[in-house]
Amino acid sequence: MTPTFFDDWEKRKQHVELPRGHRMAFIDSGGPGPVLLMLHGFSDTSRSFSMLEPYFREYRLIVPDLPGHGVSSIGQGFHVKDFAETIDQFLTLMGVSRLFLLGHSMGAMTAIELATRRGDAIRAIALISATVEPDFGEGSQLAKDILALQDPIRSTAGFLQDWYSCSKPVDHYFLTKMKQAAANMPAATWHGVLKGFAETNLHGSAVKITKPVFCLAGAEDPLFDESHRQRLVEAFPEARNVTLTGHGHNPHWEDPQGVSALIADFFADVMSDIMN
Repeated sequence: MTPTFFDDWEKRKQHVELPRGHRMAFIDSGGPGPVLLMLHGFSDTSRSFSMLEPYFREYRLIVPDLPGHGVSSIGQGFHVKDFAETIDQFLTLMGVSRLFLLGHSMGAMTAIELATRRGDAIRAIALISATVEPDFGEGSQLAKDILALQDPIRSTAGFLQDWYSCSKPVDHYFLTKMKQAAANMPAATWHGVLKGFAETNLHGSAVKITKPVFCLAGAEDPLFDESHRQRLVEAFPEARNVTLTGHGHNPHWEDPQGVSALIADFFADVMSDIMN
C-alpha cells in the first residue's frame, strides 16, 4: 500500500447529519454486492479496515468513523450501547436493510449490540478480538495510563507507541496515521470510553443473537487474553472460532490477506446456507 492510498482514504470520506446534530463520517465503497458494515476499535478510525478493502471488492463496504473518533462528532454517550444506537440511526438514514457485520475490538462489542437491534436484518457477524466483558479493571496499569492522558496528546508519546504495538510487522505509514488520529481524540473521549467499558457486560445481548457468528482472535492479544476468548465461546457456543498463533490484538493489520480470506469464507458459507 502506498502513502497516496492512505491519504486518499480521508479524501474519500462522506458525511451525513444524524438526529440531535450529530455528524457521521464514513467510507462507502459502492461495491456491487451485499452491504458489509465494518466497525473499528477504540481510538481507531475507519482507516482500520483500509487494508482489507481490496479483498472484499464484491461487497458494498460501509465503514464509519464511530462517534467521537476520526472526524465523526461525539454522540450521546461513550457506552457501546450508545455507539450501537448511533450506527442504527445511520443505517436507517442510509437505507440499509440487510447487511453483514464485521467489528474489531470495541467495534465488535458495538456489532453485538447492533445485532440485537437489527435482528433479521443481519446476515452474519464476524468479530475480531472481541470480548463480552471489556472492563480493564480500575487498578490496572492500562486504565491508569488512559486516565493519565491530558490534552494535547502527542502521537509519539510512549503510551501510543505501546497502544499500537503489534505482534507482527505492520506498515509504518499506516500505523503513523492511526497514531495521529488517536492523538487527535480528546482525552475526555479516552476517559469516557474507558468508563463505558467498566460498565459494560454483553452476555445479555449475546444470548439474543441467533445469526451465525465468527470469532477470530490473536493468541498473543495483550488486551483480551484466553480468559476473554473463553467467555466469548460461552456467550456464542455455536460460533465458528479461530485463534491465530503469533498474532496480537490487530490480526487484520498483521495479516490482512489471511484474515480477509477467513472472514470471506465464513460469509460465503453463510450465503450458501441461505441459498440452499
